[in-house]
Amino acid sequence: MRVKKWVVLALILPGMLAFLFFNLWPIIYSIYLSFTNAKLGNFPIYSPGSGVKPLHFIGLANYRWILSDPGFREAFLWTWLFVATSVTLKVTVGLFLSLLYNSKYVKGKIIYRSLLIIPWALPLLFSVTVWRFMFDPVFGPINMILKSLGVSNPPNWVNNPNWGFVALNIIEVWLAYPFMMTVIISALQSVPDNLIEAAVIDGANYWQRLRHVIIPIVGKPIAFATILTSAASFQYFMVPYIYNASLFQNRFILLYGFLKAFGGVPNYGRAAAVMVIATLILAIYMYINVKITHLQEGAKG
Repeated sequence: MRVKKWVVLALILPGMLAFLFFNLWPIIYSIYLSFTNAKLGNFPIYSPGSGVKPLHFIGLANYRWILSDPGFREAFLWTWLFVATSVTLKVTVGLFLSLLYNSKYVKGKIIYRSLLIIPWALPLLFSVTVWRFMFDPVFGPINMILKSLGVSNPPNWVNNPNWGFVALNIIEVWLAYPFMMTVIISALQSVPDNLIEAAVIDGANYWQRLRHVIIPIVGKPIAFATILTSAASFQYFMVPYIYNASLFQNRFILLYGFLKAFGGVPNYGRAAAVMVIATLILAIYMYINVKITHLQEGAKG
């Protein structure tokens, strides 16, 4: 048994070392950087005569600067607004499509479901680039359609931050509804047919069956998927970065932090502080949501 234990440890050790090196160590190092004055010129190698102070510990100075910066507060509020709008749209569209393509009256459901998960299969860079072209204010098909419908001055989806925010919501729904639809369809298929039949016999119409029979049964998977997709929306970075990074620099926390490190005058300490703050906020948010979900399950039980 002792030999078997050593063999098991020897097999596990490479994976543990890889995890510590590629996951845990960058996190610890980022936390360390957030308490230093790391910036271009003193990181990673200090160059004497550059006019920049050597790398040293500065306590909570980066955190105080970030929390007092109006740009961070703006990014914080807009990020949560995006979470609220995008998650609502993703859940609504996912639920609608799931109910539609789970219906026994729809023929060829397998083909439709296969086609509807295409956004999942396409590379993100390709998808966002195509959407950016579609929203182009001059040559984009969307504005051309609006002009043909009589809109003389269609929105500037690419350079106006408010209309750009609407465009990002549309893109996010297109990218994420396959996940919601897959989860909800799987949950709907677990609803017993005898319950539906009993509700029909009792005279319940479609909306009553949906509200009092179907939703309570599939509520847990929907809640779980909603928590996951809201966490993904909070960490929104790649899509606005590809779409127009400068337009949304104060609209999303992670993009704000990234540009602190790699845009303008790079300040790695402040960027690391942003990421630590964002991680703490997300951890608290996830914990509260999971707790609420467990409490609701306990109350139902």
